[in-house]
Amino acid sequence: MKNQSTAIVLTGIMALFSGSAFAASMPGEIYQPRGAEVIKADRQGNGEFEAEFRLHGNDVRKLARQVRNHAERHGFKVVESEIKRDDADLKFKRRSQELDVSIEQKDRGVIEYKADLDRD
Repeated sequence: MKNQSTAIVLTGIMALFSGSAFAASMPGEIYQPRGAEVIKADRQGNGEFEAEFRLHGNDVRKLARQVRNHAERHGFKVVESEIKRDDADLKFKRRSQELDVSIEQKDRGVIEYKADLDRD
């Protein structure tokens, strides 16, 4: 029983450290909501980065405002913005860089947030 408990604790510690290292590799231009589960964080060879998060909530408008504020603080300008209670699509541009964001309420209480950063 003691070995099983030790294994569980070690697995939890390893997950915590790997999650922290994983999040550290995320570009600063992509907003990372507090408490969100990182589903995907993928650096492409062509200067692109894709991220996907899942978080709790029933209204995407607050998250859309946070994403917009974060992008603007990083020098992006809004090119396209369509925000509804259950769906938001945002597009930002900074020089030759683009940031595309999609936020969607998937199930009751579950929001999916995707961000694609093109650094070319």
